[in-house]
Amino acid sequence: MSDFSPLNLLKSQAKQLVRDQGLKLSVAQEALVQKAGFADYHEFSMVAQRNPKDPRLMMAVFGIRDFSDAIHEDDVYTDLDQELEDQLSGAIAETNASGFTVNALTVDTTEYADSTGMLTLGVSLTYQGQQDQERVYHGAAFFLTATVGLLRREGKWLLAEDGVSISIIESDADRDRKSEQEYWAQVEEARNSNRMSMAQALASELGISVEDGELLAGSEITTNESDDGLVYSYWINFEPEAEGELRADLLARFGSLEYELHVNFFDDVEHEF
Repeated sequence: MSDFSPLNLLKSQAKQLVRDQGLKLSVAQEALVQKAGFADYHEFSMVAQRNPKDPRLMMAVFGIRDFSDAIHEDDVYTDLDQELEDQLSGAIAETNASGFTVNALTVDTTEYADSTGMLTLGVSLTYQGQQDQERVYHGAAFFLTATVGLLRREGKWLLAEDGVSISIIESDADRDRKSEQEYWAQVEEARNSNRMSMAQALASELGISVEDGELLAGSEITTNESDDGLVYSYWINFEPEAEGELRADLLARFGSLEYELHVNFFDDVEHEF
């Protein structure tokens, strides 16, 4: 039988109870399993063989109802935070942020090895810092995918030595650069195709994403022309379409939701005004 199987772990707990209270081993075992909600040790042993992730068994042996909860047990979270700080110290030094902490952690996969008592968790998380507002922005967060190894020892979960392995790391600055590159690639593609959609034309004109351009594409347009019909420019009113962050951005940059388009704006738009 594996050294760190649920049965052996419960037996270790029972032996500790024997030492602490002077009970017989069988009495200690029965007391532990009945406290966990089993009728007797026989039922516990049968469940351990057939359904080792039974919530009662998990709580009795591992102190949690699901392996994904182990990341929050004992000192694991604190030790994980410290390990990430050590591993990312070089990358952190290139940012303008400090006080990094673990945020938005999710456990994607779990795997427990009876032979070693090692629980391997596949996690994704954000390692977030506080940006220094007086310095030029160089990023304040890292988006990580990693595996975390935990050991079950003496009734506690411990972060294993070399237990954190980061497989994917991307900073918010990286994501910003990627978004900017994608935006300009979209603009360049539209320009090279000679004819742009209204959304693409607005994205290029206003410096917004094509997705936001789609939201504004149906805005009302009026012509600014002379009495004899000479067109000087066009006015587009974003008031009904612009909402949320997009609305706030337009107001912050242009001071209005009405914007003047140059006279040649529609020359390369697929559906001319």
